[in-house]
Amino acid sequence: MKTKIIAILVFASLMTKLNAQNHDKVGLLEKPVPVSSVRNITGFFGHRMEVNRNAYLKQFPIDKYVDFVVNRQHSAWDWTQAEQHGKWIESAYLSAVQGDDKELLIKAESVLNRIIDSQEANGYVGATAKSFRSPERPVRGMDAYELYFVFHAFITVYEETGDKKALTAAEKLADYFLQYFGPGKLEFWPSDLRAPENKQKHLDGHSDFAGHSVHYSWEGTLLCDPITRLYELTGKKKYLEWSQWVVSNIDKWSGWDAFSRLDSVADGTLGVDKLQPYVHSHTFHMNFMGFLRLYRITGDKTLLRKVSGAWDDIHERQMYITGGVSVAEHYEHDYVKPLSGNIVETCATMSWMQLTQQLLELTGESKYADAMERLMINHVFAAQDCESGVCRYHTAPNGSKPDGYFHGPDCCTASGHRIISMLPTFIYAEREKEFYINQYMPSQYTGKDFAFEITGNYPESENMQLTIVSEKARNKTLNLRIPSWCEHPEIKVNGENIADVKPGTYLKLPRKWTKGDKVSITFPMEEKWVSRSHHSKYVSYKLAGGEIMYKEEPTDRIPHAFVRGPIVYSLDMIWNKQLCNDDVNMDQDIRMNTTMKPTLINKPDNNMLGPVYQTKALYKGSEVDVILTPFANIGQWFRPDGVKPQKYANAFTYGIWLYNIGTK
Repeated sequence: MKTKIIAILVFASLMTKLNAQNHDKVGLLEKPVPVSSVRNITGFFGHRMEVNRNAYLKQFPIDKYVDFVVNRQHSAWDWTQAEQHGKWIESAYLSAVQGDDKELLIKAESVLNRIIDSQEANGYVGATAKSFRSPERPVRGMDAYELYFVFHAFITVYEETGDKKALTAAEKLADYFLQYFGPGKLEFWPSDLRAPENKQKHLDGHSDFAGHSVHYSWEGTLLCDPITRLYELTGKKKYLEWSQWVVSNIDKWSGWDAFSRLDSVADGTLGVDKLQPYVHSHTFHMNFMGFLRLYRITGDKTLLRKVSGAWDDIHERQMYITGGVSVAEHYEHDYVKPLSGNIVETCATMSWMQLTQQLLELTGESKYADAMERLMINHVFAAQDCESGVCRYHTAPNGSKPDGYFHGPDCCTASGHRIISMLPTFIYAEREKEFYINQYMPSQYTGKDFAFEITGNYPESENMQLTIVSEKARNKTLNLRIPSWCEHPEIKVNGENIADVKPGTYLKLPRKWTKGDKVSITFPMEEKWVSRSHHSKYVSYKLAGGEIMYKEEPTDRIPHAFVRGPIVYSLDMIWNKQLCNDDVNMDQDIRMNTTMKPTLINKPDNNMLGPVYQTKALYKGSEVDVILTPFANIGQWFRPDGVKPQKYANAFTYGIWLYNIGTK
């Protein structure tokens, strides 16, 4: 019976994705496999996905937030409550289907039905009170942002399960927006200013239809993403035409010609931070995903160029060593990336990962999978509390804990569980007889005509083995992503070495695969200290609306970080009890011996990602032995054998970037 259910889910997912392709001019080079076909993810990441499912999604008081939506009495600016239900539904379905968790699936279906049953006849399904809404003001300012995730939840449920009532609900919701917004109707103006009076204006405050006005209308236009997704599934041109109308008006509504000037970002003559005075990174990502969907549908290459150009600029200047992005929720000028504070927003982590995945699907360029690997291995789980599964709002490279893990529920707690639930959709992809291994999580894949398992404990171990378990021989070309960071990769098929394996590419292995065939994969990882490029002294200041911005001053104090392949390490006081000071000031009191190669030691806890190293440092001038652990582990906010600190304390410090001996 279990196998039959899986087969039905796989078939439903394949049919909906094939239907989507019928309306696209540009086919995907890599099509993600159904989440139901990826099973038994093990190791550190599998454990943390279980924490996400069992400790967070199952324990989250979702009924309270569904009550809030169903009762529909909301009229305030408060944005923390009305975006929980959409993200939870999508997360719960993906996690339940992937993990074959019937208990969670039943709960998710019940929540979905409650929300759909509450949908008004006109299609509205948000939290805003009827008394607040009118034909002149059909939505509350945050509705577009909040309902973006409801749209995607409905569509994902349909794609993964074939549940048509979810698709119908998404269409009714889209029709609500189309009824009130469009040519000759309401528009997504970010303030009371209209063109040309809005040209080059610095805004603050709130917008009736487009959320936070400093986002310059992009919070309304982000709906081009889910509504073009609806067109791909239904072929109804009204959704395509509406999305095109939205995108064509971004320049006018923003007052900064931000959409058109993306061409200058692609040229390399403008930084993405210069598009307008305050760039909300997460909001930009969501719009960019809509642009990419329009590219798929229309074949307009200028859209791909705009987005890939913006991605390249962010990747080059504004991506942290851990793969995370965003500085105080925006992009800064030049290479300004402070080490502490409101850095690397979890919402931005989620949408950056999704945006990068879309570019990978469209281009087949392995650099995108490399960037996703870095983020997945380091920052995604660093943001997650190891016990409750709740995710931080910001997870700075150097900071303190546990305070950051106890807040919300808000946008970032919800985004954290959403992206963790999505991770299995980023591992494998296919196209006809081509099959792609993009991420190397120990897991099992079972498709309609091909099956294999990957064993080993990557990235803790350099060695993995892919074993074919299909009962019948199949002609497939396996495309193994060879990470760009790995200088000397080694691949063997049934014991025979494969020659000319090049980093930063896909290795193609075409053959008729039979049960028991083995592909041995080794990605040797270099251990090294790296100095921080483009480092400065950062001075913060605030805009009129309260947004935190940064200036930089020169400094000769350059910090270092220890890395092993794609794994970034930190000095975490949770594991350095010997210093007798849990909140060590990393900037003043610790100096690392970066001339010394750290030595491997046993992991202090079996649930952590390893390996773990010991090395020499000076603590307040005295030589000490310190332990370095992968940054992904900082979600451990208490010592397993100690007393837990107060939840809102800053009891333990940690730091990726550390100064070496001799630094003043």
